[in-house]
Parts: sequence; C-alpha cells; structure tokens
Amino acid sequence: MLRFESFSYPFFDLNYRADHVGMVSSFLSADDAPAAGLRALYVHIPFCDTICTFCPFVKSVGNAERISAYLQALHVELRTLGSTRRMASWELDAVYIGGGTPSVLDHEQLVALFAVIREAFTLKPDAEISFEFEAKSVDDAKFALLAQLGVTRVSFGVQSFHPATREMVNITATLDQVYAAIEGANKHFTNTNLDMMVGFPGQDFDAACVDASLAARSGIGSVSIYPVDYVMTLPGWQDRIRSGELPQPAVLDERSRMFHEARAQLQRDGMAEQNMYCFGSPDAPPTRYMFSTLYGGYNDECVGVGAGAYSFIRGLAWYNEANERDYAKKAASGRLPIVCSSPGHAYEKGLVFFPKRLTFTMADLDGLGLAEVYQPRIDQIVDNGYATVADGVLRLTTDGKLIYSELMAHFFADHQRRLYLKMCARLDAQVGGVDAPAWLDGSPRARHMGAYNALPTATGRRLPVLSSS
Repeated sequence: MLRFESFSYPFFDLNYRADHVGMVSSFLSADDAPAAGLRALYVHIPFCDTICTFCPFVKSVGNAERISAYLQALHVELRTLGSTRRMASWELDAVYIGGGTPSVLDHEQLVALFAVIREAFTLKPDAEISFEFEAKSVDDAKFALLAQLGVTRVSFGVQSFHPATREMVNITATLDQVYAAIEGANKHFTNTNLDMMVGFPGQDFDAACVDASLAARSGIGSVSIYPVDYVMTLPGWQDRIRSGELPQPAVLDERSRMFHEARAQLQRDGMAEQNMYCFGSPDAPPTRYMFSTLYGGYNDECVGVGAGAYSFIRGLAWYNEANERDYAKKAASGRLPIVCSSPGHAYEKGLVFFPKRLTFTMADLDGLGLAEVYQPRIDQIVDNGYATVADGVLRLTTDGKLIYSELMAHFFADHQRRLYLKMCARLDAQVGGVDAPAWLDGSPRARHMGAYNALPTATGRRLPVLSSS
C-alpha cells in the first residue's frame, strides 16, 4: 500500500548521524568527472505577498529588511557552493528559481541575483532558466527585465479559476490579473506555464473539468495539473475542514478519478500530454529542471540553494535549514547551511520516477547494473498491462497511468522501502490521513512540517497484482 506520492528520492535516513556539512563538503571538494546526465540548480525565494492556505513549501510574508538579509545570505551560498571543485566542473542545463514567490523581488534585486548565479556557475548556452511569478507582482516591465536577464520559461500558480475556491485557499489575485499575466508572459516568452490543482474541498468532477478547460483555453503555452496534498497543507486549513467551516473533500478514490478526468479534459481541449502532470503544445518540452533532472535518472543531478532547498548528486542527498532566519545566519557566514544528508547511490531513481515521466530508457538497466533486480519487476508490470516495451523504451499504458503512484513504490530499493515505511508511520502518528477517522477527529499532528521531503497525500488503494518486493 502506498501512503505518499509526491516525494523526493532517495529518502532521508533521519537516524543517520554525521557532520552533515563536512559530509557534503567532502563530496563537493572531490574530483569527479561529470556523467552523461543533466545538471541543474534550484534557487529558493521563500517570500510571498500573501500565503495560500494549502501550500506545503517553505515560505513566509517578508519585509524589506528580511528579504535583503536573505538575499545577501543567498548570494554567499551561491558563491560558496559554486566555488567547490565539483561544481566548478559542472555546466548547468537548467536553472529553476522558485518559491515562495520570486517575483516579489524588485528590479535591482533580480539583476543582482542573476549576476551572482552567472558568476558562481557555468550555464550552457541553451540552458533552460525557469522563473516562478505571481500575478499580483508582475507587470510588463518586470517581464521585459526577466527576458533581458535570460529567463526562457515562466510559470505561475492559478490552481483554480473558480472564485469561491480561490477565496477558500486565500489566492488573492483577481482573474483579471491572471489573464493579464498570461497575456504579458506570452508577449515576452515562448515557454509559459500555469499550475492547477484538483481535489479541493467541495470540488466535484464537473468543477474540476471546467477548471481544466478554462486553463487549456486561457492562451497559456502549457498547463501543469496536480492532486491536492492534504497531508502537507497548512494545519489551519485542515482545522477548518474538521470543524465544518469548509466542506469535506471527496474521498481519495474519487479525488484520483477527478485528477485523471481533468487530465483527459486538457487533452480534449487540444493539449498534448508531456508527462503525468504537464500538458501543452506537442513540440513544447516539459520543464528540463523538474521532469528531466529532479525526476530524472541516477546520472541527472541537481543542487539547491536557499531555505529548505534539496540537492541530489550521485552518492549523496542533502537539504538546507528550512527556517528562513536561521538559514540566513548560517549561509551568510560562508558555511553551507546544511542540516541533513544521506549518503548512498540511488541507481534506481529513474525507475522510481518513470511513472511521472511516462517513459524509461531500457539501456539504463545494464548501464547501471539494475537488470538482475529490476527486470523481473518490469516484466511484472508489462505482463499485467501497466506498461509496454518497444524500441528500447519502457512506456506507461493507460491502465498504468491510473495507478502511477503505486507503480513508483513498486521500484523502491529495499532499504528505501524501509525508510519510506518509517516515514509513513511517523506521519500517521503526527498528521494522519484526510480519509482516516483519526484525522477527522483532530488527532495530534505535526505543525510546520515544511517541505523538507515534499511529502504528499494519503492513498488507500492497493495494487492487486503486484507483490511488495
């Protein structure tokens, strides 16, 4: 049984005790010839004008003093990380500036940030540079500046076009601002995206499909659509559901069907499927950072800077201090602000995320020494109609897409499965699941969970034909 789907991989062993800064520093100072994979940098800007009540990410409403202090520390971390031997050997295929809301930064701050990124890291000439914005904090001048600074892709969260839903989750931009932002983004960029969510409290199939259709017909270049994550939403929003102030969400199986029906609606409205979540023009690539690197294979590596940022290189994963003020103090000192690391080679990472990407290159089985363990697991899902193999590519079928999250768990390494089950038990005790009686009764739960590991929604479904191995 799968409890969560929106995880980073490999999982962190919270029982592992080490000098985490020393561990990461030793890896970064070693000579290492880059493998034939992609390299990406994530930059986290945690500040927002207002806080959406469902959002699980590290964020806060900042003021000028805090934003300035954070950016100074971020510049130091970029230079500290970029000066290491391993990073000096990298050429970045992608840079992703996310949040939070990066567009709250003013023109001077944006110019300085991009200058430090290019000073500290080497970018390939065709590097994808993605920038997240919010409809209230952009205008034509800011879009023009971002284009001048080399941004190639912009994305923003709409989540829903339904006014009552937007009010319920405290999305304060007006729909007029949303459509103006789409028009402005399209004026300056050829690669534009908006994010939508499915499964809000009180949302039904018709409302989800109307939302998807409005997104598809909004004029945006691509649409990314995700299930609402009830484990990671803010506790205050959960309390409002428990108290009856907000309607109960549909049960999990209905929310899953709603998600897949919304995906189908995007395709009915002419958008092509890029991966499990993203739809757009058939010739428009999905974000290189997320679906080719973060959700890529073992040889695809990414490092993150900023509060709560996550990094994965071959042999090691780590994450930063999530508290914005504590992060700023640590990073400003010139010491990497790392609070946790887990060494280990997640060779199977590409298979675990294959259901999100929809394809896997079979040559990697032999190239990474995976065939002995994973060929039988691949054969099992092919035999049961969840995937096909043709021309050296493993491809998810329509039936496989309906259980994509369970198929990710099918490819966990045994030691990662143990960590995953420990994580599930911890969250069961602290948070519970939105469909569980204990959750509805208001059992004790963790506050300030943050997004250290992007833990996601509960599921109650089983794969009837797949073993637990």
